[in-house]
Amino acid sequence: MAEDLLVQKVVDGKINKTATETTAEETNKRGTSKLGKDAFLQLLVAEMQNQDPLEPSSNTEWVSQLATFSQLEELQTLSSAASNSQVFSLVGKQVVVTTDSDNGGKITKSGMVDYVTYSGGEAKFSVDGSLYSMKELSSVIGEDYYYEQNKPGMEKKGEKYVFDGNAPQDITFEVDMGYDTAKAENVALMVGKTVLPSDYVKVNDNTVTIKQELLQELEAGTYSIDVVFDDKNYTTIKEALSVTVFNPHPKLKEEEVEEEKVIVEEEEDEPEVIEEEEETEETGTEPESGTEEG
Repeated sequence: MAEDLLVQKVVDGKINKTATETTAEETNKRGTSKLGKDAFLQLLVAEMQNQDPLEPSSNTEWVSQLATFSQLEELQTLSSAASNSQVFSLVGKQVVVTTDSDNGGKITKSGMVDYVTYSGGEAKFSVDGSLYSMKELSSVIGEDYYYEQNKPGMEKKGEKYVFDGNAPQDITFEVDMGYDTAKAENVALMVGKTVLPSDYVKVNDNTVTIKQELLQELEAGTYSIDVVFDDKNYTTIKEALSVTVFNPHPKLKEEEVEEEKVIVEEEEDEPEVIEEEEETEETGTEPESGTEEG
């Protein structure tokens, strides 16, 4: 009868827990490998409630354990304060965060920390409008390192192009304008120390075009061209490409030749006038006037 009143059986002085209770207890223990202040306080209270009445713990032992509890609480407070101070220093820096996805996987995201907000005793930082805690912070990227990884450049360097003035065409090539704070907006092309006119160099996204009108003005030969980006460090790609020009038809030179011809014709006409004047002086005759003296 008494056995029937027992909710759980006692075996060897211990309550035999059911499978359900064991599973629940194991579930509660998951993710709690560290002893926090709440668990420490619970352990202390359980010890006080279950001490041996014949040999109770002395007051010195309780004071010692309470002092340990106070130290633990202070350490956790200091740890929280240090963590919050660290998060405030992240403003303006590039970071990488890792969060849990809906399907149980991990999502990694990078960006610049916009601001930090403090709520409920915890500081969180914002990346692209989303808030993250310090627990989700994977790494902090240095400004110089981030710039080097995202600065402008060229994947295909040293390519050779040919321009034939008898069949003129624009020359186009691909560049990488960079990303985020290291991104460039425009480029300049240089041959030696000479900058090619920007009116004939067009940039569309990552495609650079050299207009055929500019190439027509160059003399026949091979030209090595440097590419200079307008990012904050003016990243320069030396000998980025080479252009060989055949059969150029420079319009400016044709106009100069026409001007020279005009000058020569004027010079050829001028001596004839001088000869007529010299002939007049030798004969001593004067041009006839329209009236005669009486």
